[in-house]
Formats: sequence, structure tokens, C-alpha cells
Amino acid sequence: MRIRWSEQEARKPYARPFMVTFTGDDGTDVGSVALNGADLLYYTQFQTAVLSLAGELFVDTAVEASADPQRAWLDIIARLMPAVALIGITPRSTFDDNQGRVFRMVIAAEGGRAAIVDASGLLEYQELQAVLAHQTGGLYRHLEVEAIDDPGERRRAWIGALRLLVSRPEPGEAMNEAWHWA
Repeated sequence: MRIRWSEQEARKPYARPFMVTFTGDDGTDVGSVALNGADLLYYTQFQTAVLSLAGELFVDTAVEASADPQRAWLDIIARLMPAVALIGITPRSTFDDNQGRVFRMVIAAEGGRAAIVDASGLLEYQELQAVLAHQTGGLYRHLEVEAIDDPGERRRAWIGALRLLVSRPEPGEAMNEAWHWA
């Protein structure tokens, strides 16, 4: 399997910036599908997308045999795409005609890569992975968080990691200095 990412495609609405090409045992291409970040990173979504777009059932026996198929799938994907390391996350507000002022998170990654994500996409680790993959073409992994089996503990660990990365909004947009919830 090979993965190619298109920055130009990633910027389009409803984009599928990843071209996944399947290769046979002899190295020849046997087919390909275009996917978005979530379809690539979530194993079950990947299977669904391949079945939907190519009419073929994709099964990776090593992933299926794993105690944690999702983590095993990410291990495979990590060998096929570049890694992304986060540098910082900065809230930026915009005005939405329906909601008023809303904040989106600007994510700075190494190598000058950047992504923009809504708050809901930031707070869920796997959602952030998918958004970052979609917008940057790279895979972000926090292996300490992934190593935690208990969902509640994993979420607490992720929120703890975020606290180190997320800056406060600019002074004109932030709550006052007495804000103690950060």
C-alpha cells in the first residue's frame, strides 16, 4: 500500500486529499481509492470507504488479530506517511452569522505546517489526528496517550497534554486574568 497526499485537494470542500494505492505481492498496482483524513485513519472507516469506493473488502489480518485494532492500524499508517509534531495551539476568533463570535484553533506543527480545527475536533484525540492528517498530510501521534486503555484515563491524559499546548487567546479576546479554569 502507498499513500499520497495532495495539499491542493485538502483545501477544497468535501476533499479527499489522500490517494491510497494498493499493490499486489509482485509490486504491481491493483487499485486505488481517494479518501479524507478520517477515512484513512480510522480502521473501520477505511474498510467502509474501500468497500464503498472499490467494491472490495479490505482486511488486514495483523490488525484484525490485534488486541487494539485501531492502534495496530495507526502503526501501519505511521510507516506510510510523515509524522507531525505539534508546536502550539492558538485560539483565534471569527464572526459567524449564526453563532456570533466563535473560536477556532490554529495549530502550528513542525516544518511550518498548520491546521485549523474547531473546539470539538481538538478535544477528541482521534478527531484531531484525522483533521491534522487531512490538512497537513502527516500523522500526529501521542504514544503516551494511545498507550492508556481506559477511555476515561486516556481522555484525562489527552486534556493534560493539551493544557501544555493551548495558549490563551489574545488579551482583547480572552477572559480576564482571574480566569482560573485553564
